[in-house]
Amino acid sequence: MLATSLSGAGVFAQTPARAGKLPSPEKIVGEYLKAVGGKKRVAGVRDAVYEWSVEGQQQGTTALRIQRRSPDAERRDVLDGGNMAGSAAANSRTAWVQEGTGGFLQTLTGAEASIAKLHATLAARRLVDYKKSNVLARTIALEQIAGEQSYLVEFATREGGRVRYWFGATSKLILQIADDARRVRFGDYRAEGRVLEPHRMTEERDGQRARTLMLTNVRYNTGISDDVFDPPRAAETIDVLALIREVGRNQQELDQRVSEYTFTRRQVEREINDRGEVKKEKTIVHEVYPVPGGGRVLKLISEDNVALSTEKAAREEKRVVEELAKIERENEKRQQKRAREKEERAKKKGSETGVGENGDDDVGIAAFLRASEFVSPRRERFRDRDAVVFDFRARPGFRPTNRDETLIAKLAGVVWIDPVDRQVMRLEARLAEGFKIGGGLLASVRPGSNFAFEQTRLADGVWLPRFSQISASAKVFL
Repeated sequence: MLATSLSGAGVFAQTPARAGKLPSPEKIVGEYLKAVGGKKRVAGVRDAVYEWSVEGQQQGTTALRIQRRSPDAERRDVLDGGNMAGSAAANSRTAWVQEGTGGFLQTLTGAEASIAKLHATLAARRLVDYKKSNVLARTIALEQIAGEQSYLVEFATREGGRVRYWFGATSKLILQIADDARRVRFGDYRAEGRVLEPHRMTEERDGQRARTLMLTNVRYNTGISDDVFDPPRAAETIDVLALIREVGRNQQELDQRVSEYTFTRRQVEREINDRGEVKKEKTIVHEVYPVPGGGRVLKLISEDNVALSTEKAAREEKRVVEELAKIERENEKRQQKRAREKEERAKKKGSETGVGENGDDDVGIAAFLRASEFVSPRRERFRDRDAVVFDFRARPGFRPTNRDETLIAKLAGVVWIDPVDRQVMRLEARLAEGFKIGGGLLASVRPGSNFAFEQTRLADGVWLPRFSQISASAKVFL
């Protein structure tokens, strides 16, 4: 992993010394903001550029440049003699690392991406109103850091990102930040403008020698563009619109081939409280029977690792056989209905961009093309296969005309596509804005709720679901 990565896979051992009653994260963060200049002043820093040099090197030689933009973006550029040695960036939509200029590029996924995005959000917000970004927090322990008793606070997200901060019990300042692979200690706090900033930073990474950096320059509110945090786009031109249309046209054939398979699905549901702790967990295992033309029938196998009783399993088997037989009898009617709906959509929307004239029969694909703009198309390797990767976000000025477009226009994320098979390898999306169900009468899904979906390719070329994850925060009114 590139040295500029915001996260990794090692583990720093911790042996917390617990105290009696610990202050809440809200109180600790509030005292920190007061100590560095006050919440209002800190919140007034909308973006910042920090330049650091390695301790002992020639003064004025920048070794690390960090750029941040509220509420969720951070970029780190490592410099060697003025040349770019590597970059890493993250925002709520994407996280990536690159070696040098134009070198190996990787869009992060899983725990790496979650940790990188959480680091970026906390740093860019400077902890101001961190809960608005769906960040959870809990105070864990009282420990000794750099000769001062310190409160250890763990910040987390529902999708699995976890970062630890140590706040001085006396100074109220951040003394250390760590994740599973990186530990950073801060010291020599001095005023920059009317805000206190650490002027000494010691970074320690798993398996690497620690290095100490000295702050040489800070610039606030320079108007950093959002584009600074986007992944580098490929030098070649990649026609994303054409690729998405081909994926849509391939989907019907894929659905037909998938119906020749059955597979097992394990579903885990976790309820997490506002401290990032799991309150409840349920595990369900199904056998999945895809059916021609789309859809599927599920057969329950076990609940919470307990197999069904003989009697219940027999009832479940009978139900599945009956449902499959019913679907087979009604399949011809379903195909005729879909053909009529397809024809009606073509007549109704034939004059709209992306539908009819371009062959976008799938209303979801058509809505996606209309509502979204595509950012930084690039080529990467993903699970040992070539991939075209691009970010997407709401198209500026787009006005939705139906419910599908309203939802899609609130989404931002990343897509990985196999350019040979024209199949989606992975899709990540998050709600940039809240979404109401039933006009808000039934439920309201909060911003930051997200999902990820991944497919895997079998030896015969069929793509089957490999993984999906939904992390949602919602108010339900029932």
